[in-house]
Amino acid sequence: MPRLTAMTRAAREARILNAAVTCFAHTGYHGTTMEDIAAEAGIAKGATYLYFPTKEALFLALYQRWGCDAREAIQIALAALSPAERASPKRMLRLVVEVTGQHVQRNAALCRVLMEGRTLAAFIPAIAEQVTREQWQNQAQMEDLIRAGVAAGEWPPETDVATRATLIRATLHGLMATWHAAPGSFDWNAAAMAVIDW
Repeated sequence: MPRLTAMTRAAREARILNAAVTCFAHTGYHGTTMEDIAAEAGIAKGATYLYFPTKEALFLALYQRWGCDAREAIQIALAALSPAERASPKRMLRLVVEVTGQHVQRNAALCRVLMEGRTLAAFIPAIAEQVTREQWQNQAQMEDLIRAGVAAGEWPPETDVATRATLIRATLHGLMATWHAAPGSFDWNAAAMAVIDW
């Protein structure tokens, strides 16, 4: 059997991941089989296992893809800010919320699938590990940003940094859930303005 080129492998892996999003979004994690994903991707039944040994591994790859894409979008948006805007933690936080909203809208099915990951984390240790690691990383980054804003006088000196970071992360998750339940029911930019003012 001829070896697949790196480009062919990458294209097939992307096709499997896209098929997984479709299947998970339609029937949920537990209702989807690897065979369903292979059929959606238009590949042989066992071919998914050449790329992802388990459904869990495939789900974790989607989780990582979402995080990498979101971080890249935020970095690109930050780079487009003026130096004065980049010097403002408050402006940077607003941008994070705005870009998150754009990412949710552009990748609605994937976001909906990954929101299920928070529930799955209670039952699947590998998913719990990934979700927890990402949550702690996001919490630390948010705390750093808020701490810098407090030091710059953009937020009150008595701000409880850890609690405020937790509230903002919870608000972002709530906004995602609300947007999925009723797309277009609020404006992400207006929400971003509300999130940064306290």
